[in-house]
Amino acid sequence: MTQKEQKEYVLNYVQDWAGSKQAALKWYEFEVIPALNKTAQQAVEANDFESVKIYLEHINEGGFA
Repeated sequence: MTQKEQKEYVLNYVQDWAGSKQAALKWYEFEVIPALNKTAQQAVEANDFESVKIYLEHINEGGFA
């Protein structure tokens, strides 16, 4: 998956939680994921998409940040 595809995956994954595509993009760019100590954007750019995906799946299953 390219970084662009990874970004779209994350945005689509969080869009329902965020309320809109625009809010999902804001989360992607600015919200630090505590477990990673970086934003989703920073993680994807650092080739750490898999950690973002695992984090999102964990939260989706009712886990805590």
